[in-house]
Amino acid sequence: MRRLLSLTALVVAAISGCRGGDSELPPVHLIHNMDTQEKVKAYRKDIAGIFSDGRGMRAPPEGTVAQGQLDEDDLYYRGVDAKGEPSKVLPAQLKNPDGTVPEKVVRRGENRYAIYCAPCHGLAGDGKGPVASRGLEIPPANLHDEFRKTMAVGKLYAAIAAGVNNGNMASYASQIPVADRWAIVAYICELQQVSCEDRKVIVIDPNEVSVKKGEQLYKARACVTCHSIDGTKLVGPTFKGVWGKTEPTSAGDVVVDAAYVKESILNPTAKVTTGYPPAMPPQALPDAEIDSIILYLQTLK
Repeated sequence: MRRLLSLTALVVAAISGCRGGDSELPPVHLIHNMDTQEKVKAYRKDIAGIFSDGRGMRAPPEGTVAQGQLDEDDLYYRGVDAKGEPSKVLPAQLKNPDGTVPEKVVRRGENRYAIYCAPCHGLAGDGKGPVASRGLEIPPANLHDEFRKTMAVGKLYAAIAAGVNNGNMASYASQIPVADRWAIVAYICELQQVSCEDRKVIVIDPNEVSVKKGEQLYKARACVTCHSIDGTKLVGPTFKGVWGKTEPTSAGDVVVDAAYVKESILNPTAKVTTGYPPAMPPQALPDAEIDSIILYLQTLK
């Protein structure tokens, strides 16, 4: 009986030990080499002694390419056509079956442009970004000049991937992946108001009044430089959620409506929003453009 009790106690203790628990003692390694097997880890010394130079990381064998890294599509990866010339068309990977560029791609390009390009080229693409204002030996390009507006899309892509002017603009290949480079190119086309592939100016009916036109004017008329649409405070107040609000101004409280917006465009210093400088010059915009901007502001909830 005593032997049975002792055996039972031993089994219970063994089971309890296997269930785990807190202990300051090192763990028991029943099969030691499964935990401490010799292997080489990245960025570590070759402790196994496999390689004579003692380095754990190895260069790929000469003449080989890793799977998925062949990058054989010259148009997509290098922006050139079959003759090695800058491509005048966008890669198929960027387009819908009908040849158009998806809106989400353009918006992705807008986001990446604001991060990587706007500091020099400006949110409006006029070459007057905050870095340019500090003074550069070679000023950033104005993306709206005739030369850039007629530049092949492959050349725009190459500028991002390889840089230009002997390094005055450095390569952004390490910061911006291939898909985002093309998205930025698509957004630059929208910013320039030219089509990507034939580089022709997109004609806008001067009498058209629409939200889409208002959004285009917000960028083309450089409103984007001083007024954000995401709540960020810039030189001027943000446009996000401003419609219908009562704002304190130099002339008292004012409701942001069509009349106030029109007055603020034509005579900006009449009622300056409190906390902001009277920095905006008068803008002689036609009524159709002002009405389109008003429609666009109403969508910025």
